[in-house]
Amino acid sequence: MNNTFSLNMKKYIYLMICAGILASCGGAADNSESMADTDVTVTGDTLVVPQASTIAARLKCDTVGESSYSATLSTTGVVRAIPSAYAEVSAPFAGRVVRSLVRIGQNVKAGTPLFEISSSEYSEVVKRLIQTKSEMDMAKRGLDRTQDLHNNKVASVKELDEAKTAYSLAVEEYRHAVAVAKEYQIDIKNAEVGQPMIVRSPITGQVLKNDLVIGEYLKEDAATKVVVADLDKVWVKANVSEMDAPYVDGIEHVEVNLVARPDSVMSGHVTYVGGILDPDTRTVETIIECNNPRHLMLPNMYAQVRMQIHSRNSIVIPKRAVLQSEKGRYVLLRVADGTYVRNRVEVQSIDEQYLRVIKGLTAGDVIVSEGAFYLIDKH
Repeated sequence: MNNTFSLNMKKYIYLMICAGILASCGGAADNSESMADTDVTVTGDTLVVPQASTIAARLKCDTVGESSYSATLSTTGVVRAIPSAYAEVSAPFAGRVVRSLVRIGQNVKAGTPLFEISSSEYSEVVKRLIQTKSEMDMAKRGLDRTQDLHNNKVASVKELDEAKTAYSLAVEEYRHAVAVAKEYQIDIKNAEVGQPMIVRSPITGQVLKNDLVIGEYLKEDAATKVVVADLDKVWVKANVSEMDAPYVDGIEHVEVNLVARPDSVMSGHVTYVGGILDPDTRTVETIIECNNPRHLMLPNMYAQVRMQIHSRNSIVIPKRAVLQSEKGRYVLLRVADGTYVRNRVEVQSIDEQYLRVIKGLTAGDVIVSEGAFYLIDKH
């Protein structure tokens, strides 16, 4: 019994000694690494990393230089009809629909009749047109008669001047009536009181919407019933970030991929870059024009947009080399062996791995290209 107890005690003491030795070794190793990390000294933006530090072995430095690159700007957009090729056609006067003259999908030319309405207001415009034309003709006959009488010494100069004034006023009234009639696309030569008004298409295109109902009474503020648009060409309105906006002028090729048709890729070109930055989204509206002969791109469709920038020479560095602080982005610039300075930079994303340096580095500078994040929390 005593021998067994003595043997167990010896085993216990032996295990405790081993555990103590292992703990001592582990603690020394951890403490050694911790001490090596804390050897990094920081003075302002300057960091000194001793060769004995575990961090030193994790840092890789490269010399930066200019190289040719071609960046791609990616964003989203929405398909829109070109404003000059899109028309929401409404009745200019309140009235009742008499006839619908087109169907959805029909191609029409500018001036093609779309529908007819019976309107008392329209009749008044036609009546005024006919009346002023009659008054002008009458004034012209009166002027001719007075001119003839004056030539034969029968009418006085005053009477002639009065006839001329009356004619001039009648002409102005008629011209005003004609202008009003043209505004409402009234056929001036064939206009008659009591005829229904013919509403015509202002543009050449395709009828995309026709919600007219025969006998329906349309008020002046009624919703649009007919839409005509030419979709052979469309716009894609995309929002480009504030940082990327200055480079849109260098775009040489644009690809548009419809969300609804992921297998279809359309090409386009930038036609306009907005002059105002949206304060909420920090983006600039960019308009891309695309040929759309098959009408696959419909208004309000969503699209992915990729814009290829012209090849150019610039300093390109890996994204992992750039760190972020409250003061902005920076890289660690090596100024001597083991000595680095936080160097502020302005960069533009090229792709998922690389950044173009806009400001802050010159060819020949040596920066930490890998492992910079080990020093991000050193103050």
